[in-house]
Amino acid sequence: MELIRSRLLSEGSFWHISSLSAVYLSQGLSGGTLFALTTYLVSTGSSVSDISLLLSITMIPWTLKVFMGPIIDTFTINRFGRRRFWVLISQLMMILALFPLVFIDVNAVNFVLIALLTAHNTFVAISDIAIDALAADSLREDQLAKANGFMWGSKTLGRGAGMATATYIFYGYGVNEGFALLILTMSFVLILPILSKELDYKAGFETKLYKNRLTLYELFSGIRESLFNKSALAAMIFMLFANIGYGIFDVIYNEFYISELGWTGEEIGSMRPYGMWLGGLIGLSAGLLTLYFKKRFLLLLFVTGQAVVYLAASSFTPDTSSFFTSAVLIGVDAVDAGWSVLIFSVLMALCVTQTSATNFGIFMGFGNISMLIGNNIAPSILGTGDYAFAFTFAAITLIPCWITGYYLTRD
Repeated sequence: MELIRSRLLSEGSFWHISSLSAVYLSQGLSGGTLFALTTYLVSTGSSVSDISLLLSITMIPWTLKVFMGPIIDTFTINRFGRRRFWVLISQLMMILALFPLVFIDVNAVNFVLIALLTAHNTFVAISDIAIDALAADSLREDQLAKANGFMWGSKTLGRGAGMATATYIFYGYGVNEGFALLILTMSFVLILPILSKELDYKAGFETKLYKNRLTLYELFSGIRESLFNKSALAAMIFMLFANIGYGIFDVIYNEFYISELGWTGEEIGSMRPYGMWLGGLIGLSAGLLTLYFKKRFLLLLFVTGQAVVYLAASSFTPDTSSFFTSAVLIGVDAVDAGWSVLIFSVLMALCVTQTSATNFGIFMGFGNISMLIGNNIAPSILGTGDYAFAFTFAAITLIPCWITGYYLTRD
C-alpha cells in the first residue's frame, strides 16, 4: 500500500514532480535532436526555404492542439487514469513514428522526412496537452510555479542534451545512429509514467470526482468558464505573439552563423546546448525565484531579455567577437525558458475546470500558431539577406507580450 501511495500523482511529491518532469524530458530530448537535425541539414546544403518548409509543416500538429484538447477531455480508458492514458499512448506512438529514421537516408529535406517528423510531432503535441492537463489537475495553484520550473527545466535540459548528443553522433557516426539512441532514451524515460497512479479528482477539490466522459454541454460550459474573461483574452494575445520572433530565429540562425559569421554546423550544435542547459537551470529555479521577486518583474525581465538577444544578433558582422556571437546562441534559449515557466504557471491557474486539457490546449495553440507564423514569414522577412532587419523584426514582435504580461501578473 505504501509503495502504491508513493507512486500517486498528488501533493507535489518527489514521485509526482519526477513523473511529470520525465515526460517533459522526453519531449526535450526529441526537440533537441530535431534542432541538431536542422543544423546538420543546413551544413550539408539545405537552404533557409528548405528549413522553413520543414519547420512549418512539422509544426502544424502543434497548432491543432485546440482540437485535440476536447478529445482528451471527453474520452479516456479509466483503468489507465483520465490523463495518464493519453500520456502513455502518445509517448509510445512518438517512439514508433521515429523508427523508420533509423533505416533510411536523412541527408536533405524531402517528403518522407517531413511526413515522419510530422507524425512524430502529432503525438508529441498530444503528449504535451495530456501532461499539461495532468499537471493542471493534480497540482494546487500554490504548487504550479515550482512544479512548472522543474517540468520546463527538465524539458530544456533534455533539449540541450538531445542537441549536443545528436550533433556529436550525426557528424561522427551518422543520422540513423542518432535517432536510434533517441528512441532508446525515450523508451527508458517512459518507465516513470508507466508506474504512476493518477488521482480521480482535481487537486484542491477532493469532493468532485472526475467523469470519464463529458457531455458537449459540460465541455462548452467548462471552456466558457475558463476562457471568456479578460485574463484569458490577455493570455491568448500574449501567446499569439510570444513565439513569432523565436520562429524567425530558428529558421535563419543556422545559415546566418554558417554563411555570414563563418561557423560550422558542429560548432553551432556544440554551443547552443549550453543555452538550453542554462535555461534548464533557470527553469528549475524560476519557481523559487517567485518567493523573492514578484512574478511580474521576472516575466517582464525575461521577455525584455529575449528582445535584447534578437537585437544583439542584428548587429553582428563577420568581425564580431565569438564571445558575443556565442552569448546569443546561449541566451536565446536561456531567457525563453525563464518566461515560459512563468507564463505557463499563469495559464495553468486559469484552467479551473474539468476541461483543463481543452483550455490549456487553446492557450498553447495560440503559442504554436505564433511559432508557425514565425517559421513561415522568416524567408520573406529575411528577403535577399537582410539579417539585421529580420532579427530586429523578431524583437519588435515581443512588444504585445510585454503589455499583456504586465496585465496578467497583476496582484
